Amino acid sequence: MFSRLIIIISIILVSYSCDFISPKKRALRNTVLLDTIIDYNEVDVYPLFLDCNNCDSSEKQNLCFEMELLRRLQRIMGKEMLQAAVKSRDTLTVEVLVDTNGKISIVEIHKPESLQNNLDQIDSLLFKSFAALPATVQPSLKRGIPVNSMFTLPIVVSPIQ
Repeated sequence: MFSRLIIIISIILVSYSCDFISPKKRALRNTVLLDTIIDYNEVDVYPLFLDCNNCDSSEKQNLCFEMELLRRLQRIMGKEMLQAAVKSRDTLTVEVLVDTNGKISIVEIHKPESLQNNLDQIDSLLFKSFAALPATVQPSLKRGIPVNSMFTLPIVVSPIQ
């Protein structure tokens, strides 16, 4: 009786240990481990204006968002002309944040040395233009969770012809 019990327990242990060391289970454990590594520099879904929901790939959605943001800013800023003595065409960059609530805001404005003195009013115009953007932006998503995302937006300033 005792020997039968030992044989049954041995057979059970051997069968379970074979499942434990099988390549399938080992591959599954490695997959689970790889799935827990998160790239914090990339998002799964870029921020979206409602107009960009019909894009089929994430690259097209990102491009649509950037183009729509530029179009809306150009429409807002085009109404106001800067009265400044700009002698040559130059580019400034604006760091833009889309927060987890979908609000777009300016983090920092980088102006080249040639524009530092000439465009004192451009900061206020940029802040005013970003404040006028509609709050209909879906934030970026990482694993289905809204996350902050940053963009660098170049703005070309040229003299009035």
